[in-house]
Amino acid sequence: MTNEIAPDTKDWAEVLDEGCAECGFTGREDPTGVAATVRESVPRWARVLGRSDVRERSRPGRWSDLEYAAHMRDILTLFRDRTRLILTEEHPELPKFDGDPVAVDSDYRSQDPAVVRTDLGDAAADYADVLSRIDGEQWARTGRRADGRVFTLTGLTLYGLHEVRHHLGDVDG
Repeated sequence: MTNEIAPDTKDWAEVLDEGCAECGFTGREDPTGVAATVRESVPRWARVLGRSDVRERSRPGRWSDLEYAAHMRDILTLFRDRTRLILTEEHPELPKFDGDPVAVDSDYRSQDPAVVRTDLGDAAADYADVLSRIDGEQWARTGRRADGRVFTLTGLTLYGLHEVRHHLGDVDG
């Protein structure tokens, strides 16, 4: 495959402490609004997936819009599953996820954009539904990533918000 993508080694959870100058995320956003943001992202992704050049990598080191959308679908599912785990278990270990091998193993670039659009919409609806039922002290519940990083449900939700905003910026920019 031409225009190979170098694996991303950054720990993107650092945006919770440092913010993200690329997309304007601060880490201080209100987690109770994330469900609406996730839902509102779906029509934007649908437009992206309708582009005639959706499979093209426009520059070196950048995924195609289809690859970003497939990644977003998987991220929304991952964050939904992690959120459910934190809500149902006391301080669980969160499943490991490395997006680069998943992208290669799942062959994001060859997936059907119409299927990705449907699946991304379903993943967004499922994640938003889980988020919309969180209240009060549940936001302080915690889970631990395999590398030892501890997330409150608030932090995990904001991390998910960053993923949505940042990747929409990747495909809208």
